Amino acid sequence: MRLYTTYGTNDLARAIRFYDAIFSVLEQPRLPGWTEDRAGWGTEPNAGTGFWICAPFDGNLANVGNGTMIAFPVQNASKVRQFHSVGLKHGGTDAGPPGIRDYYTPDFYVAYLRDPDGNKLSCFDYQYDPAKDPGD
Repeated sequence: MRLYTTYGTNDLARAIRFYDAIFSVLEQPRLPGWTEDRAGWGTEPNAGTGFWICAPFDGNLANVGNGTMIAFPVQNASKVRQFHSVGLKHGGTDAGPPGIRDYYTPDFYVAYLRDPDGNKLSCFDYQYDPAKDPGD
């Protein structure tokens, strides 16, 4: 399956600052095709995958979908913590601090953020081993 994801924004410049910061942690560069009204990140644009932000095409204000979330996998808990910290420093809000949750398996380490427009994001390590995680 090929896909890309788009979140609406009401302040493109603010959203770009936020997403530049978190995507640098995730090692996802800006995609080609930026214009004055949209921006994107990813590593496989020719495969049809990427993440984009723009004002809604219908001209109405962007709003948040209840139950909508995008999750980004990483290879260690340190990256999860970095994602969360960088997101907070660049206009995001906490939606769940880094850690394990009782309702997931103990090897699922996750953090949740809301971007400056209120869209929910997650970053997770699905092979978390507390014995190997020095914390930071």
